[in-house]
Amino acid sequence: MTTIQINEKSKIGKNILEMLKALAKNDDSIRFLDETEFLLSSKDNKAVLLHGIDQVKKGYREKR
Repeated sequence: MTTIQINEKSKIGKNILEMLKALAKNDDSIRFLDETEFLLSSKDNKAVLLHGIDQVKKGYREKR
């Protein structure tokens, strides 16, 4: 499995997501995952999620 991050706010990102969603309707090889439930399932996971949200609000970007 490979994870790909797509900026859905950009024109190309929005088009790619629309194409993938159309393909995913009839194909099991593409799945969209919402990890929110998992991240809220335990105290530790929730803390990590809330910390990440706080970092985004502050404008922090991870250096790669």
